[in-house]
Amino acid sequence: MRQYFPGRPMARYLRPLPAHGVIYVKNPKAGSSTIMVWLDRLHTGEYDSELQDMHRDHRLPTVDDVGRSEVLRMLSGTAYRFSFVRDPVRRFESVYWAKMVYSHRWRKNIPAALGIEIGPDTVVPFEQFLSIVEQQDPVSEMDPHWRPQHVNLMHPLIVYDHVGRLETFEADIEHIREAAGLPLVPLEARNTSRRTETESVYDGRPDLVRRVEQLYATDIELYGY
Repeated sequence: MRQYFPGRPMARYLRPLPAHGVIYVKNPKAGSSTIMVWLDRLHTGEYDSELQDMHRDHRLPTVDDVGRSEVLRMLSGTAYRFSFVRDPVRRFESVYWAKMVYSHRWRKNIPAALGIEIGPDTVVPFEQFLSIVEQQDPVSEMDPHWRPQHVNLMHPLIVYDHVGRLETFEADIEHIREAAGLPLVPLEARNTSRRTETESVYDGRPDLVRRVEQLYATDIELYGY
């Protein structure tokens, strides 16, 4: 499993809840922030706690808390295994706006993530971002926010009970809740788009769409997009 996360703490992407018999494998930019709040509420029974950064401030057990051998058993089938995916073309556009344009906090990560020298106030053009990512190795070089989703989900190593879609999020969460026998917990949408523009980076550029589709061809085939 570590081969899927070279140089990164794999445990950060595994969220086991043995008391509820479920384990979630995080896939960034596919509803993970909302799911983390949902799981925190499920685990604590507290629905009013303010989690400023749900990935940092959650109260979920860690892999070390649960034990690596138990987590491996959960991933092998003793727990209900689930994750979420998203239309790869829209996910790639979303990560561009979120990480390359709007997030001043994330700007410090751009030089290392893309291998370029860039000032803190410089915005990387979308086509340049795409061109750099096209040259990156999906496993060892791509950031998980834009890595192919099947790599984040460790396909085909892990067999999932359910892989939901962001496009049908509420219906899929309800399916997971019922199938895993979980209590009803209110959802709170997190990290929804802050964009106010109606235009897309793909407007008038079908060539860019084709390049992104080619980049994520395996995701498109595996998850039916």
